[in-house]
Amino acid sequence: MKWWRDPQRRNRMALIVFAFLGVGSIVLAGSLQWAEGDRRVVVVTMQTGSGEPARQLVKDDCGDLPGVSVVPDQGNPSARIQGRFPVRLKIGGATLRQEAALHACLAQHGDIVRGFLTEGAD
Repeated sequence: MKWWRDPQRRNRMALIVFAFLGVGSIVLAGSLQWAEGDRRVVVVTMQTGSGEPARQLVKDDCGDLPGVSVVPDQGNPSARIQGRFPVRLKIGGATLRQEAALHACLAQHGDIVRGFLTEGAD
């Protein structure tokens, strides 16, 4: 008698296969997310009407700190258009001291920086 003709054995094998696939997909998804690394980005909102020179000043002053890198602008490259959008600074892998130095740098630009928040912190 073949095993697939016995309903009890067939159901048991189907349960084992689906359990294996379920656990395998969870492990794969978790390992892919772990391998992706730290994706934290600080989004800096500028004061209304600051424009591109203010954005460039924040990028130049705060984007070169250790553990911090500037996320390149996307979309329309016109300075008139980009001046409306926030500055994004990648801090993935930065230590607490490096992150604190970034916050201090942004606080020094309080006249052009309205605020900032961290995205991607799961």
